Amino acid sequence: MKSTLFQLAAALAAILHAAAQQDPPREDHPPHPVPPILAFFDADRDGVLSERKIRDASKALGKLDHDGDGEITAEEARPPMPPKQPKLPPPPVIAALDADRDGTISAEEMEDAPESLKTLDKNGDGELSPEELHPNGPPPPEGRGKTPQGPPRGEADGDGPLENE
Repeated sequence: MKSTLFQLAAALAAILHAAAQQDPPREDHPPHPVPPILAFFDADRDGVLSERKIRDASKALGKLDHDGDGEITAEEARPPMPPKQPKLPPPPVIAALDADRDGTISAEEMEDAPESLKTLDKNGDGELSPEELHPNGPPPPEGRGKTPQGPPRGEADGDGPLENE
């Protein structure tokens, strides 16, 4: 383990030396991305590996040894997988066409498309308006309560909660 730490420290020193030799970022070019190994050791994300951070490199590496066996396997060194996103319901048009709800619009469902789409025509005028195609409105932008076109869903004038609430 000590020889591995020595090799890592030597590699880290070589990376730091190479990084120090790079040209400073120019205004017309974005800065070089931080190599992942440097980002791992740079706990405070200031872009500098100080003497203290270099000394603490083995402690930082120890955090990767999830099973505590004194070795870091390739599996332990991999970054964590992002959490799975919840499955969103299909848009109303797709839901209407996919009669058997198997996620695929079959040839038979395509043939039945005119009848399936008529189920969305709530006012019976023979046309599908934006309101009928998107009965709940488009989803709001991430982290906001307003839709791209205006006030939050269910609100007519954008000045706050509905008057009858």
